[in-house]
Amino acid sequence: MTPISKTLEQMLLEIYKDGSASITEFQQLRDNADERMDAVIREFGLHNNITAFQKAMDVAMQLLQLSIIDAKKAKLTDTGEAIVKDALVAQVEYLRVGSDVALHLL
Repeated sequence: MTPISKTLEQMLLEIYKDGSASITEFQQLRDNADERMDAVIREFGLHNNITAFQKAMDVAMQLLQLSIIDAKKAKLTDTGEAIVKDALVAQVEYLRVGSDVALHLL
């Protein structure tokens, strides 16, 4: 796993201490991630690949949430729900592992 700052590590430990994340914890992490990105913007400026990545992450999160809503509205069978969940988890893991590989290059 890619090393992270102690403050981020502590925040994640606090979020997952009960085994799951709440909406409030999610929002706090999102806001904290945006604050950290503000430091990047001060260093590199607003228009760069890093800020584009931030926007892409916001879009990806919104699409994930909408995908879940769409799946719930579709009233899938248990099997259909399992297929959708498996596919979405695979996409999230693809991003997580790809991020780990990429961050090792930094």
